Amino acid sequence: MSRPNQPRPQRVLIASANPLFREGLRKVYAARWGGRAVVIGMPSTMEETLTSLETLSPDLVIVDHDDTTINRDEFLDRFMEGESPMQVVLVSLGSTEPVVLYQRKRLTAAQAESWLTNPWG
Repeated sequence: MSRPNQPRPQRVLIASANPLFREGLRKVYAARWGGRAVVIGMPSTMEETLTSLETLSPDLVIVDHDDTTINRDEFLDRFMEGESPMQVVLVSLGSTEPVVLYQRKRLTAAQAESWLTNPWG
């Protein structure tokens, strides 16, 4: 049970067909985040992942970038259709490419204007 002054833990979904990848990320981030986050699901197929997006409402989704069973284009299309705030991180174990982060958040007109003035500031 959380205290009134504490924010609720961030809800994390780890999507990969590779059980070692899923479990490795779960262990690493569980230790790093402590009680600030909770892994709410670890789907292993595209269908499970899309269903989990809708039913579990994660705050953060970590996707195995190298997993060919996860159609990244379809996944990102579904991600962009949604409205709740969410972040998606594409992580690769097989390359040294930078991690890719997508963030979906709603802005007021004033916030959008400010962001468009300086999106990098």
